[in-house]
Amino acid sequence: MIQYHVYPGGKKRVVTFSYDDGSSNDARLVEMFNKYGVKGTFHLNGGKYIAKSDEELAAVRELYEGHEISCHTVHHGWPARMPVQSVVSEVMEDRRVLENMAGYPVIGMSYPSGSYSEEAIAALRACGIVYSRTVKSTKSFLLPENFLEWHPTCHHKDALPLCDKFLRDLDSEWTHPMFYIWGHSHEFRTEEEWQVMEQILQKLAGNDKIWYATNIEIYNYMMAQRMLQISADERVFYNPTATDLWVEKNKKQIVCIPAGGTVTLRNEV
Repeated sequence: MIQYHVYPGGKKRVVTFSYDDGSSNDARLVEMFNKYGVKGTFHLNGGKYIAKSDEELAAVRELYEGHEISCHTVHHGWPARMPVQSVVSEVMEDRRVLENMAGYPVIGMSYPSGSYSEEAIAALRACGIVYSRTVKSTKSFLLPENFLEWHPTCHHKDALPLCDKFLRDLDSEWTHPMFYIWGHSHEFRTEEEWQVMEQILQKLAGNDKIWYATNIEIYNYMMAQRMLQISADERVFYNPTATDLWVEKNKKQIVCIPAGGTVTLRNEV
């Protein structure tokens, strides 16, 4: 039996952070993320950057280097309250502005104020968006069933008590594969609130059993895993992607299939 819930390096847990609106507080939050070696996805409204100079755009790009710049509609529009053509316009213009600034395809998103609908999801898919985060905190650590309705674990204000639960079960089978924390950095208004965030990072960071990834890194890795070609007897693995991939066989053997490579396992005794 082959199981996919294994991440880069053979790790079985992933932690990701997701922050909306591009507040000036992002600079301090990014500094904290860098200090503790975790990664964040920052969902930005491109309208804030349309009139910026090249030098100002370069500064924003440098701020988020090592993390992910993602869509949040160009003017913070609420997709469920707009006609489909407005959703398309808001998302495509946001992509255009952010990609010009970031220098790479921006194909992730979070829903402004959590607003979305079936029609909005269809519009995002047509716009080339591959995932979008909601604000429906599950208080669980499950992987998304639908990346365009990616429900987070919790808002950062609720994260501290969940850290111990997540860490306690790092070695358990099939449970708690992902801890997804979201919020807005403008919500950090006092030093006490910043200290709580630092406590969260202190608990979660620096664990060799955890993969620290952006939203798009998680999406890309999971999509690559699904492209693995596996023989009928589950002994031969061909990886047609450009990404090293890991899987688990029979709940006891972690297998790495290098990018473009084929791995053949011995028959089990």
